[in-house]
Parts: sequence; C-alpha cells; structure tokens
Amino acid sequence: MMTAFASLLLPFALMQTATPDAGGAAARTAERFSQCVAMIDDDAERAYEEAMAWAAEVQSVGAYRCAAMALVAQNRYAEGARRLDSLGSAVNPAETATRAELFSQAGNAWLLGREPARARASFTRAISTIESDPTQLPDLLVDRARAYAMEEDWRHAEEDLSRALDLRPNDALALRLRASARMHQNSFDLAEADAQQAFTLAATEDDRVSAALVLGHVRESKRTGAPVDEQ
Repeated sequence: MMTAFASLLLPFALMQTATPDAGGAAARTAERFSQCVAMIDDDAERAYEEAMAWAAEVQSVGAYRCAAMALVAQNRYAEGARRLDSLGSAVNPAETATRAELFSQAGNAWLLGREPARARASFTRAISTIESDPTQLPDLLVDRARAYAMEEDWRHAEEDLSRALDLRPNDALALRLRASARMHQNSFDLAEADAQQAFTLAATEDDRVSAALVLGHVRESKRTGAPVDEQ
C-alpha cells in the first residue's frame, strides 16, 4: 500500500513500476524499492540512509530515487528535486515512462518547495518525454498548470487544463483548477460553469468542499467584478 508521503510524489502509481534491472533482479529491486518507500513516512532519515547504502551496493536507480524522495520528506525539497531531475536525465532514453515519472516527481518536489518555475521546467520535460502516450498526459498537464498558477500565469494554466480535459473529460480536479484560472482572468461565467461541474462530479467530501469553496469565490468575484484573492 502506498504511504501518505509517497502519494505526493508517485502520481502514476510508481509502486507498480520498478526500475528495470537485468534478469530476475527486477523482482528483488521492485520489492526493495517498495520497502524503502514504505519506510519514508515512518523514518525519512533512516530511509535515506538505507537507500544510500543500497545505492552503494548496486548503483540502482530505484535506490537513488528512494533517497531523493526521503530528502523531500525531510523538507529538503531542492536537494530531492535536483536528484530526481538528474536521475530522469540519466535513465536510458528508451525508458520513456520511467524518465517521465522521475521528472514528474521532481516537479512535485519543486512545487512543495515553492519553486514554480523549476517545477514547470520539470513537468515540461516529463510531458515532452511521454507526449506519445495520451493516457499519461492529463496528470502531467494538471501538475504543470498548478505550477503556472503558482506563478499567476493564468492563461497558460487554463490552456494546460483545457488540454487535460480534452483528453480526460469530467476530471473534477482539472475543472476546479480551471475555474480558478478563468476567474483570475475575469471569465466569470465560464469559471462558474467549471466550478459547478467540478462540484457535481466530486467523488469525496473533501473534493466537494474544495469545489464549493472555488464556486463561492467565483460567485463573489462575479458579484464584485474582481477576482477573489485565494492566497
């Protein structure tokens, strides 16, 4: 089962995709990676030490990945993000899924560190890597839109979210984020429609609360003629 911290950095269920190794070592690598990631929530410092010891043994990409994730869990966001970006660059170019996953993890780490420009660059590398697989693109586009929104680049955020929704219609999160992006561009009617649809599609109580909050912001913005500051 994925840990709470791991879920922040494993948007594509990476627990199911170990770094490819030769022969029967792949299964052992997958198991060790799973164990290392599971340790992060309980003791991130120990997880880092275990990962680096593993890396010293076999130079496994999985070991370095777990070490980077453990750094992020210790709020050492820049260190972890840089390592993940470097790993993404170092992986065999033929391993497009793994490269995209690493760049995506790096992007999320940069977001946690409030470095939206660096996050955007990492997500763009992930998108370029996986462009031929539309099933993976929506999550990456939503994540890059979050980076754009953190930079208050609402037009590009809306563009990424619209593209994500073209590929995966009725995505409640993308609709909610697009509602916010549209509100900040004074497109209040379109924003209200998105927020209302996000509320209707929300699958959990937390999602409904978040959608209702955005809908309230949009309606207040529409009433006053100025976007609500959501900070």
